[in-house]
Amino acid sequence: MFLGKMHEEFAIICLDSNRCVHYAGSVVKGSINETAAYPRLIVDAALKHNAQTVILAHNHPNGSVLPSNADMETTAVLVKALEAIEIDVLDHVIVSGDRFYSMASMGNM
Repeated sequence: MFLGKMHEEFAIICLDSNRCVHYAGSVVKGSINETAAYPRLIVDAALKHNAQTVILAHNHPNGSVLPSNADMETTAVLVKALEAIEIDVLDHVIVSGDRFYSMASMGNM
């Protein structure tokens, strides 16, 4: 999904109650160093694909997988927005090249 991208993209993976994937795709395309993951767009995608739970993901074309302060703030806002409609966020994964960072695994969620 993110391989070879020179700009940031924000994606969502929508899962059902059995954690089977129903949709995985890019929701927002950004610039070379940022993307605006507006809660309305993310919530709309989750509802459109009947998600019970979601995994959020975006890429960092600059090579770093570490979350920025903006990434942390965006994640918190999205978790609240999705929780308000009873959709759980399992993780937010940052991808760069062949490396990734799982916010859930690292205790950032």
